[in-house]
Amino acid sequence: MEEKKRRLLTSQDPAAQRPDPAASSASGESATAVAAPTGSPKPATRVTPLSKVSIGWRIVVPAIAFVILTCGQFLNTNDFFPLGSLTQYATAKDLNGTVNSTCLEAQFPGEDEPRRLGFNTATVGIERGDVESQLDRVIAHPELLQSMADSYIRLHPDEPKPETMILCRTTTQLQDGLAVGEPEQTTLATWEVR
Repeated sequence: MEEKKRRLLTSQDPAAQRPDPAASSASGESATAVAAPTGSPKPATRVTPLSKVSIGWRIVVPAIAFVILTCGQFLNTNDFFPLGSLTQYATAKDLNGTVNSTCLEAQFPGEDEPRRLGFNTATVGIERGDVESQLDRVIAHPELLQSMADSYIRLHPDEPKPETMILCRTTTQLQDGLAVGEPEQTTLATWEVR
């Protein structure tokens, strides 16, 4: 049992350990018989210290990540994702509150109602979160919706060209954490596509 504990504590392969010459001469056994009772003995592996470059990048990379994370916290931005603001994890959601979600619609020629578009890079060339992080700017400058219309036209050449882009928000009421009723939709900005 003591031998097993010693091996666990030293984290060495028992076949790679050298025998104690005093113990082997006292017992009358040969050194090779003790070192490797079966098979050939493994040479002891020598641990080489890390080079200055290896140590340097192991220090610099986490330091840079820490600086970016700190800047994201102070600037309250997700531009440095995944090292941006962590405020989304800081507070619990009210189970009887509301949930807001930004949406995008487009009015196409010959259609009576605007059509809801997928808010992602495959549909309009940008993710919903990228727009939500700059929502005030997009509302103040609705001409920014033109780039989404251009991306939609480029990504869907067989589809008709949208006439109007509509940035909207749906608000869902929660009761005990579950959605109740129909979501309310609010128009945040519109842009006539050129």
